[in-house]
Amino acid sequence: MGWKAVWFGSDAPAPGQVTATVAVLGTCALALTGLFVDFVPAPALHGLHVALLFLVGGVIGTALLIGHARRHGRMALLLDQGFLKFLFLLCGMPVMLGLVGWLVLARSLPWAWTCVFGEAFRESHIMQTHYTPSRRACDYRLRGGPMERGFPSYLCIREAFYHRHPEQQVSVVLSGRRSLFGSSIRHIESGN
Repeated sequence: MGWKAVWFGSDAPAPGQVTATVAVLGTCALALTGLFVDFVPAPALHGLHVALLFLVGGVIGTALLIGHARRHGRMALLLDQGFLKFLFLLCGMPVMLGLVGWLVLARSLPWAWTCVFGEAFRESHIMQTHYTPSRRACDYRLRGGPMERGFPSYLCIREAFYHRHPEQQVSVVLSGRRSLFGSSIRHIESGN
């Protein structure tokens, strides 16, 4: 079995199959990138209206995928798994597609644009240090300021910085790059 069979399902994949596989892998890479960047979106990319927009996009994407399965005779395979699994697919798929779309279109791509074409900025904010034990994220965090409209709503800080200012408001200087889409935060310095 060659590398083409592993990645594309056959040793002689059709061009459409190659394009679809590369698009799915690229989308997954962008979605993963969107999970780990320190990016504060512009107000237009933040809020309930954006969440609803991406949820509607997820519903449309689910309808298109089900239509595709029906055209190619694969609908029976979905229904053979049981009605509850199919119902879970109908309810969960729009949310998942909406989340992936949001990670790509409202986080990864605006962050990449900002890092490449944005202007340097440096500004002071009053933010709150906070400790939250976590296995998945950082334990020492800086909350408030511009991060109130970010996701996640905190910046990770070093343990030493936290211990200098435990659970208190502190003046910090944030620097990075800013564009029409938002701000990418690269450095956090004490404002004192």
